Amino acid sequence: MTQPGLAQISPALVERLRQSTDDVRHELVERVCLLAVERAGVADPRLAEGLDAIRSRRFGNQELRSRLDVLTEELDEAAWDIQDRDDASDDEYRRAFVKARAVAAVAFAVDGTLEASFDSLYEAYHAIDGEAAFLRSVGD
Repeated sequence: MTQPGLAQISPALVERLRQSTDDVRHELVERVCLLAVERAGVADPRLAEGLDAIRSRRFGNQELRSRLDVLTEELDEAAWDIQDRDDASDDEYRRAFVKARAVAAVAFAVDGTLEASFDSLYEAYHAIDGEAAFLRSVGD
């Protein structure tokens, strides 16, 4: 789905993911998700559970994925509510937006598939909020 989006950010990364072993890919996605969550400053028990699943390589838990998707929707709605306010600053909206993107990155990552890795890294790119920082985190 977002492979074209990730390819616009780094075609080399897409190719590297395609050629890497599952372990290497999972390690990279884990590292980038941790950075995204740290940069976004988001905390929630569902997110902690998702990060734990990624760390321990327990992939494919659809119930956890659904709870993370709900959290992403909650954070997206909060960002949209901020955007709709007349007194809201762009910075306030951006902080809310990156929280939602960080959670979405983790939600995709808990699937563990190659395609989900593309989606996870695409979302993490937007949560990290800086191309240079993202590319450093993936070693590109």
